[in-house]
Amino acid sequence: MNLRINSAAPVKEILPRKKTNGRMPALLDWNSLGALLRAAEAARLSPSVRAAHRLLAFSATRISNVVQAEWKEFDLDADIPIWVIPRAKMKDHTRIGDHRIPLGPQITAELKQWGKLFGRKGYVFPSPTGNQFISRESLEKAYRVTLNMSGKHAPHGWRSAFSTLARDNGFEQDVVELALDHAHGNEVVRAYDRGERFTQRVGLYKWWGEKLAHAQNGAEVIELQKKVA
Repeated sequence: MNLRINSAAPVKEILPRKKTNGRMPALLDWNSLGALLRAAEAARLSPSVRAAHRLLAFSATRISNVVQAEWKEFDLDADIPIWVIPRAKMKDHTRIGDHRIPLGPQITAELKQWGKLFGRKGYVFPSPTGNQFISRESLEKAYRVTLNMSGKHAPHGWRSAFSTLARDNGFEQDVVELALDHAHGNEVVRAYDRGERFTQRVGLYKWWGEKLAHAQNGAEVIELQKKVA
C-alpha cells in the first residue's frame, strides 16, 4: 500500500454526495478487479482515502462502516485478526450481537502499517479537512472521478463482487450472506446467526484476500493468456 502523503490531494476529493438509484455498478471478474486495485495504487489519492479503499475492498463491508471505523473495533494481534462492528452501526439492527469480520493477512498487515503511522486511537481514517473521519463522499468521488469508474464499479460494488465470486467458487450462500450481514427472511438462514458459521467465514475471507492480492499482481491475466495461447 502506497502511504506517501500528498498534502494537496485531500481537498480535491470532497464533493457533494451524488445520489444513486437502483443497483450499484460492480466489476465481477478477477482481471477487472485486479486492474482497479492497481489503478488505485497509482492514482493521486489522499492517504486516508487510499487506505479506506483497501479496507473496503478486502472486507467487502458497507462504505459507512469503513469511513466510520474506529481502532477500538479491531484486534489485529489476535490469532485470527478481527474487525467487530457494533450492531448499532450496522444496517440491520434486528440481529443480536455485533458483526464480526475476520481479516486476512494482506489487509491485516496493511492496517498494522497504517496504525504505526497514525497511531491506533480514534478513527482509523482521519479526515484531512479537520473532521473526525473522511466522508463517504470523498471515497465515492475517488471511484467515480479519480479512478474513472462511474457506471462501472462503485464502492458498494465490492460487496456484489464478493457475493458473486464466492458463490461461483463453491462457498455456501448462507456463509456468504452472513459474512455480508444481509437481512434474511428465511428462518433457516436466521438460525445460523447464533453460531455465525465463523470458521467457514474465516476461510472465505482468507480466500478472498488471496484472490484479490493475486489479481492485483496481474497473475489472473497471465493465467488467462496462457489458456488462450
